[in-house]
Amino acid sequence: MVAQESLSSPTEPINGKHLKQLALVLESVLGAGAVKDIDLAYLMNVPLSKLSELKKARSSIEQLRQSGASQSAESDDATLGEDVGDTYLRPHQAILTRLLLRHPQYAPLAMVAEPTDVFELINPYIPVPGSSESRKNGRQRKSGFAPLFGRSYVTSYKLLSQEAIASGGSLPVIRLQMLVVGKFAEIFVNLLLRYAAMRNELSRLDFSDLQCCGWKVLRDKDSHTSWMDDNLYSEFALELDTQWREWFEHNYLAVLRDEALSRDIDPEKAISRGNWTNRHEVTSAKLSEYGFRTQPILGSKDSLFAVFRESFELTSSEAYWALGLQIKAFYRYRGQPKQRIDAPTSILIRYLNRYPDDIGLFIPKPASGNEILQVIQSLEPTFRVGQLAPLFGASRVMSYDFAREDQACPFFARRLASIFRQQNARGEPIYDRLRECVEDELRARKIDSVRFWSDGRWHH
Repeated sequence: MVAQESLSSPTEPINGKHLKQLALVLESVLGAGAVKDIDLAYLMNVPLSKLSELKKARSSIEQLRQSGASQSAESDDATLGEDVGDTYLRPHQAILTRLLLRHPQYAPLAMVAEPTDVFELINPYIPVPGSSESRKNGRQRKSGFAPLFGRSYVTSYKLLSQEAIASGGSLPVIRLQMLVVGKFAEIFVNLLLRYAAMRNELSRLDFSDLQCCGWKVLRDKDSHTSWMDDNLYSEFALELDTQWREWFEHNYLAVLRDEALSRDIDPEKAISRGNWTNRHEVTSAKLSEYGFRTQPILGSKDSLFAVFRESFELTSSEAYWALGLQIKAFYRYRGQPKQRIDAPTSILIRYLNRYPDDIGLFIPKPASGNEILQVIQSLEPTFRVGQLAPLFGASRVMSYDFAREDQACPFFARRLASIFRQQNARGEPIYDRLRECVEDELRARKIDSVRFWSDGRWHH
């Protein structure tokens, strides 16, 4: 019991070693081996190249007390972004780490379905060239699995093998699978809510579970529909099948067809056989031959790939995570401005540019400071504007910009603010739990709580 309490509530200031503990705790929820360095970099909102340094780093209070620079720390934490050297764990990262050590289910990381589960989910909708009968009879078409995610048909059996599942697989392919599973889950939840509302059965639903995203919802779909009688369930299942098929065929497969055309490949062959590779350079003259929807996605500086981060207002760690992209792959693409980027990444970018709201399946939108302030003041009317940024690990002076109605969520608060929005919507006492983590970190840093809530200073 003592060991468990110390794991979830460290008595020392949060430092790099706690990130290793965090990965283990998160895997207790998401599955063994599920948390990679790219996930931790996303959570801490630092470039992946900085993570190894962060894992060895001291707490900001330890670093600054030793250097005697405590008086300047407040301005540093207020202004530094993710691309500045992260040589210590800052207060916002410490608060987040404490919150997730104690409540790992709050992590904005979706449970990833294994490829075999994805295959079972989409098998009825996998195109079968020249035969509708085989699909009608439910014949499994494993060879058609990999092409749907930008790979060759010959890799389908490898993707579905236990060896590939154990090794984790390709992140860009996994991201495409997350997209499909996430949309299926979204459609399922929306339809379930409609059926329950029409029959005054909303009280029978577990809303906290339904607001989880992706595979977790679909894995438990039988329990979510257990209140339905046989006739109602048959009606629900039929409509669900129709909506899943419509999205898969009219949205997802349409993007795959345009991706094939952007590679000068016959769409039906690409979808059935996965012949996605085209290594020919795309000149300016050649580029002008494509329509708007079938433009190749290249490594050039003005391509959809190059502007992906800015288009969706993401930090670099968020962009890398959403695409499942390693840094070396990013620079390889950028170093080949006339070459098409790899098919899985290109398909995902093409899809998200066509359906930009679906970026939320990967990166939950953070709440604004004004939204957070209204929630907190409804619970605690004496809470002051100047206390808002300190609650999220920054200095008091940052509170006023953070709380402005027209202000986008600042860098330091992005991950905590997205968790705040999600958990508040689920009815979780997120403000109380966030404040508990702040108080624990204050005690660990030997900072007086009363003084802190007055002056908002994380470093003394």
